[in-house]
Amino acid sequence: MPNIYPPGPRGHWLLGIMPQMTRNAFALTRHLASYGDLSSALFGPFRVYQANHPELIQQFLVGNRDKLIKDPRDANVLARFLGRGLLTNEGENHKQMRKMVQPAFHMQRIRSYADTMVHYTTQMLDTWHDRTVRDVDAEMMKLTLAIVSKTLFNADISAAETKAVSDALDQLQADSIYLATRLFPIPAWLPTRINRRIKAATAVIDQIVLRVIAERRASATDEGDLLSQILLSEDEGSGERMSDQQVRDEVITLVLAGHETTANALTWCMYLLSQHPNKLRRLQAEMDSVLDGRPPTLADLPHLPYNEMVIKETLRMYPPAWSLSARVTQEPITLGGYDLPKNSPVMVVPNAVHHDPRWWPEPDRFDPERFTPENEKARHKYAWIPFGAGPRVCIGNTFALMEAQLVLATIVQRFDWAIDPTQRVRVEPQLTLGTKSGMRMRLFARQPEIGRT
Repeated sequence: MPNIYPPGPRGHWLLGIMPQMTRNAFALTRHLASYGDLSSALFGPFRVYQANHPELIQQFLVGNRDKLIKDPRDANVLARFLGRGLLTNEGENHKQMRKMVQPAFHMQRIRSYADTMVHYTTQMLDTWHDRTVRDVDAEMMKLTLAIVSKTLFNADISAAETKAVSDALDQLQADSIYLATRLFPIPAWLPTRINRRIKAATAVIDQIVLRVIAERRASATDEGDLLSQILLSEDEGSGERMSDQQVRDEVITLVLAGHETTANALTWCMYLLSQHPNKLRRLQAEMDSVLDGRPPTLADLPHLPYNEMVIKETLRMYPPAWSLSARVTQEPITLGGYDLPKNSPVMVVPNAVHHDPRWWPEPDRFDPERFTPENEKARHKYAWIPFGAGPRVCIGNTFALMEAQLVLATIVQRFDWAIDPTQRVRVEPQLTLGTKSGMRMRLFARQPEIGRT
């Protein structure tokens, strides 16, 4: 009799893969991918699936998009602090909110943020000094939070507020991962220590965000930022605008998505370049040739192809959104030759797809040349999905790519760097793929003409 389930690890006789998922989901999802195009395993009494082939990912997320919802367990956990923004909303409400938020990410508006990104990066570099050691993970977190605060709110948030928001987001991520990997949900109304922490951390963020929203409502002016566009957006059917709660939920979602993800990508990029100085030299040569010592602009990006290739290869090796929220089938579907019943949770894991040797020869090797136009054209579109895929692809992907390229170009002109010998490099896979103990680098000031001093 043929196996009616896709292959996968047996796991514990009672708990299935739950112990491994709780202990190291990052490694487990890579292991699940080794079982074939579609794998499965028991998570306690529930069977979960993982799509590992680009064709199946496209078929699942695009071809079956009207038959899927995000796993309610994941969405409800995130909603405890994100509310019902784009990341946690579902169905018609999600479509409506996405249409209302989309104009904030119109290319013309995004272009206006380029100078802000370079300005804040230059301010950060002015505090860096030759042969000093900096935790670039912490530096990138501060930088991207300052950028998203300015472009989202047109507000300069104080250093104390920046640290408070960053610490709160770190705590919320860790607690959310814990809750999401429990076999049975912990009700939000229970006064447990973890629920009290989530409530306190959310209050820290709300205090800042709701203040800015109230101030902007009172002024009723278009400041040219994302918040102004969100406040001005109207539902095309009813003509209604978002409530304060809806605006709050979307803004906090954008802060998390636009801050942590880009910061992590830049940290991992600096790490990879520290391990491949020849590629850093090539990147610097491109900057010196095109920019000749001046700050980069948006108009320069098409003339900095290697810079873009380095960013894209970093996103392949260390995708910030390393695992997408599971999608649950709302009716039976067929996927990869298997019949999946209604209410089947299916995972799509960019980190696993990005390290599949079928699409990426020597997948653990850092090779920006994978992203030449010719190589990109020859590869399946869904083999590289750092921003997700399908109708729920990240709404700010253009913003994030532009920011990463401009920040990296600005840094590369002024500094070399080498990882501190005492630094232990470890991934921390929470909602985004961060570092467990920072990323300390020794900095070397440079001039474009003469290289390292």
